[in-house]
Amino acid sequence: MATIKASYTVKPNESTPKGRLWLSDLDQVVRLSHTPLIYIYKSQKQNQKSRAIIETLKNSLSKILVHYYPIAGRYCYKDGGRLELNLNAKGAVLIEAETTKTIHDYADFSPSDSTKELIPKVDYNQPIEEIPLFVVQVTIFSNKDESFGFAIGIAYSHPLSDGVGCFNLLNSWAKISRGETLEDNELPYLDRTILKFSHNPIEPRFEHIELKPLPLILGRSDNDIERKKKTTAELLKLTKEQVEMLKKKANECDIPKGSRPYSRFEAISAHIWKSASKARELSENQPSVVRFNVEIRSRIIPNLPKNYYGNALIQTAATSYIGEIKSKPLSYVAQRIREANELITNEYIRSQIDVVRSFENLDDARKLFIGGEGNNAAFFGNPNLHITSWMSMPAYEADFGWGKPFYFGIGYVNPHDRGLILMSPDGDGSVIICMHFQVELMQLFKKFFYGDLYELFTSARL
Repeated sequence: MATIKASYTVKPNESTPKGRLWLSDLDQVVRLSHTPLIYIYKSQKQNQKSRAIIETLKNSLSKILVHYYPIAGRYCYKDGGRLELNLNAKGAVLIEAETTKTIHDYADFSPSDSTKELIPKVDYNQPIEEIPLFVVQVTIFSNKDESFGFAIGIAYSHPLSDGVGCFNLLNSWAKISRGETLEDNELPYLDRTILKFSHNPIEPRFEHIELKPLPLILGRSDNDIERKKKTTAELLKLTKEQVEMLKKKANECDIPKGSRPYSRFEAISAHIWKSASKARELSENQPSVVRFNVEIRSRIIPNLPKNYYGNALIQTAATSYIGEIKSKPLSYVAQRIREANELITNEYIRSQIDVVRSFENLDDARKLFIGGEGNNAAFFGNPNLHITSWMSMPAYEADFGWGKPFYFGIGYVNPHDRGLILMSPDGDGSVIICMHFQVELMQLFKKFFYGDLYELFTSARL
């Protein structure tokens, strides 16, 4: 169990703009809770003092808050459940903690109750106007086995930005922490009114299947049984050779004329969806949906700045039937993923934003996007799935002055089935999939996930 030694409120070390920051419609429909991230470090300096770590992080945090001043603010509600950001500079929170466990006691740091203690806890029982948006916990591991290490756990409020904005913030903070200066092109673009559309009437122009009610298991009238089942998380590694095998397998069949070969993401996602479909052992005519997000900075017209700080994500969905997913080649499943991706054009983006704008109360829109309680709220568990790719994210660049992390990941077990795809920290082209799946089905999932890979490997050697 991690023990909290101290908690500090860290404010910008210079004056920052005041007032209210308008949050876009895409900011409104992400999870209002904090995303739990975790970095694990082994210090090269065996005598590194924990006090020096804390002071360095406090000082550099106060400096990065000058550039990223929204994260020092607090949310407030307007009419219709709309969030705004009060730029009141109340500050971020830095927590100092220690544990009697060594760095080796956490094994591979896959999400669990054990790693959860390394993530700062956020009290959601207080008024939203008091909840800090950026909370950091630095936990020093016991060095009784002569290995000095520490964790930096992050609780990051999702309406602040998507993964691109989050990693830009964290890596910029790390750069300042190690004594360097940010370049102009590394500073965040903070004006979100670039996504404030004024046209009337509001006219969604597409069917938006990604926002339709997700299919239930055939014969059931709700998803209550599946919601109550516990999930677990495991880290599954794909070597560079295995990734290339999946891509080759996906591209063996005829690709639609004029199309490019299936990508690494399409092949891996298709393999995950196939493995999940086999493990669930559902009816052949059971519909299944995979939802995932598409980053739109370069898709919306005019393009958003590369350093746009906010949520620039659009949801999309791939659909098929369990029987087809299981029996048809990997290329078929990859094509379903591709079709969902290619839906996301400038017109589609603007239409989905109009869907959000059409709700009088945004709480109703949030249920479509992020789920919640009740049959009308999205549930990404059995027979459906959510897949997130962070393969393009600079997840291992956060060197605060003590070297790069040897582990980065999510610090909790998702309550529904989800695959998070990351590059390996080894830098050898291998991939890590943090797979969240029902406890009772995880072993079956792994059996098919690795069994099908073994068949590919064997056939490739023949």
